[in-house]
Amino acid sequence: MGTIAPEIAGLMYHEVTDDPRSSGFQRPGATPYTLTRTAFGRHLDAIAGSPMKPELVSALDLNANGKRHRHLLLTFDDGGASAMYVAEELAKRDWKAHFFIITSRLGERTFLKPADIRTLRSAGHVVGTHSHTHPDIFRALPRELMATEWRVSRAILEALLGEPCVAASVPGGDISRVVLESAGEAGLRYLFTSEPLVTPELIGDTWVLGRVILKAGVSAATIRALVSFRGWQRAQLLRRLGVFARTLFPPLYAQYVRLRTRERSS
Repeated sequence: MGTIAPEIAGLMYHEVTDDPRSSGFQRPGATPYTLTRTAFGRHLDAIAGSPMKPELVSALDLNANGKRHRHLLLTFDDGGASAMYVAEELAKRDWKAHFFIITSRLGERTFLKPADIRTLRSAGHVVGTHSHTHPDIFRALPRELMATEWRVSRAILEALLGEPCVAASVPGGDISRVVLESAGEAGLRYLFTSEPLVTPELIGDTWVLGRVILKAGVSAATIRALVSFRGWQRAQLLRRLGVFARTLFPPLYAQYVRLRTRERSS
């Protein structure tokens, strides 16, 4: 019997807070990705009502043979301070998730502290890298700088946790073949992208996994559909249109990114 790839519904969150000034990036581009606690609670209720329960990528057999396997993975990017509230809510359901950390931001007012990273890991979550400095157009970096971003961040997390850092998510979401290969060259086993694809791909020794980006305003009904593997083709189409526009007008896109990522004063 041939190999049948598993299907994975990867959900990507950022901040969960009623006060955006208290967590994560303080810039215009972060606002659309900030969910209120009430909205996030509705998402969790929707997931709880489905047959899919969150798992950890490190526990999956991505080479599974035979019958189709489906899995749900929850991920949280940036390492904003609200991750601790998220962890508390997940603990109520005995669910585990993946937290991807921008290590240059550790200890800042609106980001996690080193002790928080240890707390998340001790609770059973996967802690991975979201790069060291979060370059907003990661694919525009020279290959050697991509490798440096991964390796510096990995070294910091490994020193904090006393174990290998094997998982990562791409900052900014923009990918290329070089971006995907850079993760493997830096020793990462799992790389999460912002592409809404349900079938993981093995590139070198690294599994590349897709996710759907969840913004403020996403309904519980949408979450129910996504964890039932409905609506992914539409998400892929919308993502492709966005990628096409960004590649068609690179100078305009770079200017847009600069405006959206300008830090607000405290």
